[in-house]
Amino acid sequence: MKFFRKSKDPDFLVEISRAFSFRVRTFGSTPAGVLWKSHEGQKLRFEILSNILIDQQKSAPISISDFGCGYGAMYDFFKNNLSMTNMSYFGYDISNDMIKTARRSFIDGDATFIKDSKIRMPADYTFVSGTFNLNLDMDHVPWGNYVKTTLAQLWGMSNKGLAFNMLDEDHPNKEGGLYYASSGEYVSFCKKLSPNVVLIDDYQLDEWTIFIRR
Repeated sequence: MKFFRKSKDPDFLVEISRAFSFRVRTFGSTPAGVLWKSHEGQKLRFEILSNILIDQQKSAPISISDFGCGYGAMYDFFKNNLSMTNMSYFGYDISNDMIKTARRSFIDGDATFIKDSKIRMPADYTFVSGTFNLNLDMDHVPWGNYVKTTLAQLWGMSNKGLAFNMLDEDHPNKEGGLYYASSGEYVSFCKKLSPNVVLIDDYQLDEWTIFIRR
C-alpha cells in the first residue's frame, strides 16, 4: 500500500509535512491523523516511551520535548496518565496544520507547540514517537543518515534522556512509504552517544523502542 507519492526531492521534509497536513485535515485529532492504526496501539507506545521517566518524582519539575508532536496526543497522555504536576512541555512538528490543531486543542499554560524541524531549546527528556516512520520511499541509506543526524541533534538537547521508537525491519508485512529499521544498527549508533542504552522490543507492536540516558 502506498500512502503518498514517491519522494526523491531534496526538500523531502516539505513533502512529508504536506502528507501529515493532509492526514490531520482529513482525519482530525485521531490516530489515523498521524498514520497510527488504533487508539490502543497509540496508548501502548506512549506507555512504553514514558517508562524512561520511572524514577521521576511526580511533583518534581520536569521539561519535555516531543519531536514530531502531531496534534498533541502524547501531551494529552502525559497530562492525564502520569500525574506530573510540574511539567513544561514543548511539542515540535514540521506540519503547520498539526501545530494549529494542537494549539486549538490544548491551551494549558504548560504546553507550547512550535512549528520547526529541529529542537531549539534543551529539555530534561526528549520523546520521538513514530516521527521517522514516514519516508515516502526515500532511499534507505540517505533516510537513515537523516535519522541518525537528527537523533544526535536531539540527544544534544536532552539533559537527562531520549526515548524513541521505529518500525521493525523484521516486520513481515511491510507497507510502502514507510521506514523499517534494524534495532541492532540503532543500538550500536546510540552507544556512540552514551553507554547507557536500553532496547525494548518485547511488546505487541511491530516496532521497537530505545532509551538513551545520561
